[in-house]
Amino acid sequence: MVKQTIQVFACVKPTKKPTAEYYVHCEEQDGSLEFVVPRDLADGVINNKRENYKFRFQRVFDQTANQEEIFQAIAKPVADNVLAGYNGTIFAYGQTGSGKTFTITGGAEHYTD
Repeated sequence: MVKQTIQVFACVKPTKKPTAEYYVHCEEQDGSLEFVVPRDLADGVINNKRENYKFRFQRVFDQTANQEEIFQAIAKPVADNVLAGYNGTIFAYGQTGSGKTFTITGGAEHYTD
């Protein structure tokens, strides 16, 4: 019997225009993303807002990851388990227009997608 738990992956999509207010630090070896949001000086002298936000994942795919790499790491093990008779689900979550449908289904123009 295959015993697996829920796995959470992150894929960082390149932005069209870089912003100076948010920084993303990818560490693939420990599967974490760190966002650094500087404090706004307009909030006054006493500003207790957090600056660092760190999230852990099984793996983080950076902006250079291609569809084949993501498929081999995430979808192939799920598909193999489904063919062996086990239930499997791949769920994509993210902002509208971030590429969820393309990541799950690929493009219609090229078989490699």
